[in-house]
Amino acid sequence: MLRFAFKALWRLLRLAVRLMVMVLKPTFGLAWRLTLGRSVAYVRRDWNDRGVGRSQLRDPRWDTLSGGAQVENPLPLLHGYVWCDKVRGEIGHSCAHGPGPHNIKVCMLREDNTRLVWRRLLDVAGPDCRLESG
Repeated sequence: MLRFAFKALWRLLRLAVRLMVMVLKPTFGLAWRLTLGRSVAYVRRDWNDRGVGRSQLRDPRWDTLSGGAQVENPLPLLHGYVWCDKVRGEIGHSCAHGPGPHNIKVCMLREDNTRLVWRRLLDVAGPDCRLESG
């Protein structure tokens, strides 16, 4: 009799855990994607720079002037600001002009980022300026 009660209790506990996982997994998974995935983007110092890094981004906006060398881009591109010491990866910045960390202007390209990150960047910066005629 004790063995039957233990098995029934064990099955009930497993069922409760499975139901909890089914309810909480989509909720916590969605919350995790919305909070952690929102602010991290792949960035470059300029549109044709080979070095790509990943960092938290601030103030995304459309611009034709790059950071660093102030090169004019052929099209408006998404730019934003990051702290140079917070970038994971290799981007074109050396801290040669003074002690870091610096707030630097970076460029984001659609092909570097996921579709979800790109949509969030467009939500903040506005619609794609490259598609406008004139």
